[in-house]
Amino acid sequence: MYMYSPRPVHVRPELDRMAEYIPGESQEAFSARTGIPVDQLIKLNSNESPYGPSPQVVAALGNHSNYNQYPDTESRALKSALAEYTGVEDRHIVVSHGSNELINLLWHIFLSVGDNIICCPPTFSLYTFVTTYCGAYVLEVPRREDYEIDVEAILKALTPETKMIVLCSPNNPTGNPVDEQDILRLLDTGRIVMVDEAYVEFSDRPRGLAHLVPQYSNLIIMRTFSKWAGLAGLRIGYGIFPEWIVTYLRRAQCPFEVNLAGHIAAIETLKHLDYTMERVQALVYERERLFAALKKHPYLHPIPSQGNFILTKVDEEEIRVAQIRDAVESHGIMLRYFNHPYLQNFIRLTVGLPEHTDKIALALSQLEVKL
Repeated sequence: MYMYSPRPVHVRPELDRMAEYIPGESQEAFSARTGIPVDQLIKLNSNESPYGPSPQVVAALGNHSNYNQYPDTESRALKSALAEYTGVEDRHIVVSHGSNELINLLWHIFLSVGDNIICCPPTFSLYTFVTTYCGAYVLEVPRREDYEIDVEAILKALTPETKMIVLCSPNNPTGNPVDEQDILRLLDTGRIVMVDEAYVEFSDRPRGLAHLVPQYSNLIIMRTFSKWAGLAGLRIGYGIFPEWIVTYLRRAQCPFEVNLAGHIAAIETLKHLDYTMERVQALVYERERLFAALKKHPYLHPIPSQGNFILTKVDEEEIRVAQIRDAVESHGIMLRYFNHPYLQNFIRLTVGLPEHTDKIALALSQLEVKL
């Protein structure tokens, strides 16, 4: 009997030029590689919160008994709570299975083969990954030496095929926010301006730019509960959109896309904000402790951050990234390393608990003794 075997010709050609998105190493993979048990690891490579969700969230998840039923596909209760939290009416809000899902949907709604977006590297690499998948292209406008965006260069880079200008604020991995006046200038281009505010709760302006969305038909804000609320494992995010874009997103989004547990956890988080915000403030304080600990070492040049992470440049004339990696990994500390032209000699450290900062400081001090 003839067996049909698919050939590569049937695969979309965009996949041949797609670089795989590489997340931070998992605890299981790290443990298998180093032999250090999972329960002895300090995971500071994916910008997750070291604090779990609030006790009210845990209780609500455990007390719910109807997991056999689909959630409300309109997410009415969650959107109502988000409207109160963001100050934007719920007709502008779409919830999703993590903000990554919304990014994927948005790109497929607006991008056709041959279109392009503008990104400002170094930034979140997923934007490039999804753009390529759509058959479109990324026009890179590198950040200035101080890691601020170069608005004039962005304006000069625009082409008739530019559909979106994509920014992260605070930016991952550099940690700096985008100035509101820069956003307003870019909105004047008429292009869709998407601002990813995954880390906004850790910033000096935790309310972000959501208030501008009802005033501009081309501004999109992305948010997530993964970082500040400690819900990364439940994959719950949302976006704030002009109403005309909401219409298209709802058509493109699969029904019941957001799981019931995610709904429950997000609603309870917003009901008990004081608990979670206290932990956000604890991480902001710890971020400053970690920055000071890194700054003590002459070969490390940490960049001031308004996220829950710190990007640090390594002076490789003094020491190699590989030496630092070996030193911290011997203590079970997992950090983020990069294989990217803009980030060859950088390390990103997620802000953890006070004892995690102390462990990093110890590992670096012991390394210096060996040098």
